[in-house]
Amino acid sequence: MNYNRNFNRSETITGRTNTSHFNRPQLYEIHPISIKMIQKGNPWVTLDKYSEQFHPNEKFIVASNRRKPFALLLHDPRHSTVRARLWSKEGNFGKQIKNFKNDFIARVKEAFKQRKDQKILDKRNNLYLLFGEADRVPGLFIQLLNDQILIQSYTHFWDRYQDIILQTVMNQMKQVFGVEVFKDQIWMQNRADSNEFKAPAKGLDPNLSFKRFEINEFGCKYNVSIGEFYDNGIYTDMAAVREKLEKTFKSSKKVLNLYSYTGAFSVYAMKNGATKVTSVDLSETYMELLESNIKLNEDMSIGNHTSMISSVSDALNELKDKETFDLIICDPPSSSSNGTKRTNALKEYEKMLPKMYHLLEDGGQMVLFLNTHKVSKRKFSEKIDKITADKKLNLKNVKFLSLNSDCPSMPRFAEGSYLKGFILKKAAQKDDTSKKPE
Repeated sequence: MNYNRNFNRSETITGRTNTSHFNRPQLYEIHPISIKMIQKGNPWVTLDKYSEQFHPNEKFIVASNRRKPFALLLHDPRHSTVRARLWSKEGNFGKQIKNFKNDFIARVKEAFKQRKDQKILDKRNNLYLLFGEADRVPGLFIQLLNDQILIQSYTHFWDRYQDIILQTVMNQMKQVFGVEVFKDQIWMQNRADSNEFKAPAKGLDPNLSFKRFEINEFGCKYNVSIGEFYDNGIYTDMAAVREKLEKTFKSSKKVLNLYSYTGAFSVYAMKNGATKVTSVDLSETYMELLESNIKLNEDMSIGNHTSMISSVSDALNELKDKETFDLIICDPPSSSSNGTKRTNALKEYEKMLPKMYHLLEDGGQMVLFLNTHKVSKRKFSEKIDKITADKKLNLKNVKFLSLNSDCPSMPRFAEGSYLKGFILKKAAQKDDTSKKPE
């Protein structure tokens, strides 16, 4: 199968083909916008009038640009929005299809070796071994949580390759890290379906429906659970960000953690010397897990922590004129509901930022996060600048935060660069606030 030769018009598929196409993959035209996006670095082909014509039995799609082979795609006819994902943009696609298994193994091995070379395991056993598109294995994410491995698929394409995935993970853990992993340590979770359907991970051990255990991150202990809930109790993609904030935490004694979830930032603050930490979350369950995480760390005193089971808006109103903080962390969900209304994180900053400002001591810092690909870094920054200007807040934007380390991002792939944050400092009136963030 040599796709370097020319194809005539009859071999370029714009609709369902006849059964002869099962003998070898055929060329499919894709939307001109999809071609431009792939050329710029976006690895997705979304559902449109072109991609809906891909034959449902095709595992691989050889995409056409002016009737010439352009890209090799992994096909997912069941996905509601992302119909195909980029595997390769160059070379002999026919040979690549034949050699797919070996190529997959090589890419996983490369990702594992990168994590080993970064020596991440010296600091935490909570990390991503494979981060989907950024590691050139689109739609597949692999986390190491202590001695457990969580494999998450965001595309149905990988359903048929589960045996290969499992064998590759076990082999590469042994070859790269020198660690033998058994099937009862492996969990799989399909996240390809819509947000309405959120199933927990399933273990390969039929006698084990879920498992609770501890992980360690920068000397902090946390309780996590796999198979019990949709999420496992800690956001692994934030671990490297916490490391970037170490100096900020070390200089802060009084910390306010908004939308605290299970308290990773609260525990990290106490580990770095904070003597007063206040955590705010609407969920009583999350707050109980947060407090159990603090108690798990013998060198921390629960007496240094205050739990507020409340909406962030109510908590900020309650704390007004009562407390001030050196550091405020705000990591809201991109959108959320309190049971009566749904809120948008970016819009909510219009209300929250002035209130947070008045709780911040002079010289104090706040870290504002946004977790959505729908809002760019530029738009987020402009929104913050507008709020600070309109409300006359004396804040200096000093640093930008993003995914890094075991969670690499792709510059031209907004969906993979969903996490963005800014560190703002409350400057004295005489300070120069014109400096742009790094």
